[in-house]
Amino acid sequence: MNLALGLCGLGEAKAALRGAAELGYRAVQLDGAAPGMRARELDRSGRRDLAAMMRRLGLGLAGVDLWVPTEHFAPGPHTERAVHAVICALELVGELATMAGGRAVVSVSMGAGAAADAKVALREAEERAGARLADHQWPPAAGCGVGIDPAAVMLAGGEPATEVLRLAEAPAAARLSDLGPVGRVPAGRGKLDVMGYEVALVTRGYVSPVVLDVRGLADAWGEAAARAPGAG
Repeated sequence: MNLALGLCGLGEAKAALRGAAELGYRAVQLDGAAPGMRARELDRSGRRDLAAMMRRLGLGLAGVDLWVPTEHFAPGPHTERAVHAVICALELVGELATMAGGRAVVSVSMGAGAAADAKVALREAEERAGARLADHQWPPAAGCGVGIDPAAVMLAGGEPATEVLRLAEAPAAARLSDLGPVGRVPAGRGKLDVMGYEVALVTRGYVSPVVLDVRGLADAWGEAAARAPGAG
């Protein structure tokens, strides 16, 4: 499986970039909520500097994670702020993908309860930014790019490989995660059929890197090292 490393849960952002490169990863998924990586904190100069650092480290961009609470996309007092944050992330990833090379995808968790006007605003923002949104909540919001997070799919009662094969087209983004009795666990130690999931992605035509998701793991860097290119 061609893996990019998701940086959520791996500490300070630039140190995580260096660590990913040292492990041999060739692409990373940035944490859009990390200090120094938030879209509002990165002006044009900051974005150029970040892209230059990634190029020096030999790292391409797999996308950006922005885990705004799912309920903030539902109609209510938080919707406008949540949508604005995602729009800024779409603009950021569009620029970084051009500068550093890679995919202009923002991974979020919106879900079926997302407000209709929020989805309209985000679709318009995707077109302006030349970027794509991937919803990893299960079931995902209608009319949005589908993101596959196996742990989230299983938590909702689904089977990841089956759900991938039911899609009309390849998902907008895919992750590698697993679910055990009390939460997320390293891939292969929970309920996920890793090989079956990989076969389903290939069958559905997914050719982009799969993001290794280490959020919530007791030894996130240990899992990153175990899954690194050439490990084992």
